[in-house]
Amino acid sequence: MDRFLIYNGKIVEKGEPDLFLFFTDDTLKITRKIWYGFGGIPLFNENIDLLVKQIDMLQLPVPASLKDKRELFRITKRMLNKNRLYRSGFVFFQLLWNKNGFNFLVTSQPSSTFEFPLSPRGVLLNHSGIKKYSANKFNRFPFFNESTWKAALAQNRGTFFQNTILFNEKKSICECVAANIFLFKKSELITPGLSAGSFEDTLRQIVIDIAKDLGFKVSESDEITPEDISHVDELFIASEEAGIQWVLGVENKRFVHEHSVTIHEKLNTLLREKVKN
Repeated sequence: MDRFLIYNGKIVEKGEPDLFLFFTDDTLKITRKIWYGFGGIPLFNENIDLLVKQIDMLQLPVPASLKDKRELFRITKRMLNKNRLYRSGFVFFQLLWNKNGFNFLVTSQPSSTFEFPLSPRGVLLNHSGIKKYSANKFNRFPFFNESTWKAALAQNRGTFFQNTILFNEKKSICECVAANIFLFKKSELITPGLSAGSFEDTLRQIVIDIAKDLGFKVSESDEITPEDISHVDELFIASEEAGIQWVLGVENKRFVHEHSVTIHEKLNTLLREKVKN
């Protein structure tokens, strides 16, 4: 059981800090959910770099605890060990600014699997009516997209769709809710470019690099339309939080399930190697 958390750089027992005091009406919150497994936290540095990017974009001072990644990694691993979380799961970073000052919390959540998550069943997607504006400089960051994602998922309540595809003002595909989307058409992997309005997850570039290593042609496009989906062979969505999720269907169109499994296998190999190094 996760009895311990990190509060402003120190490991404490749950209940010591009064967490309700941190969440006031004026709280600005930036979060990251980071996967741990294979005896380490393989994408730790990449996640901290993305956190710093967001903070810089908001013109906030970077907390001292994020500047020393080695020490932050050490104390995060120590927290996992104290919680006896040795298998896999997530560490959840929360950075909070409000009138009371700055607070930094790190909590943990165990998982029942050993490897990086892969959905055992395909997910069904539909098209969201909510649009994103492609030129907004904050599109890359989850904190900016959270309200949009919540609204998009709310529209799926009572349906059999598990996620939804978001478009920009040009009717081009951006992403799914909290996940990047990848399309296979024969020997080509296609994904929306960041300039289409997509958010930036740690896995996005990693998946692109793996596909190139496997010999696929890779295209980042700002002009993927709903009509294009009907001409591809396979889709999957990916995020560090949800793992690799292959897409069974979009609306009434159904797809095969082949290359996403290979991508997942190569991803696990890469994450194991990162832990060793």
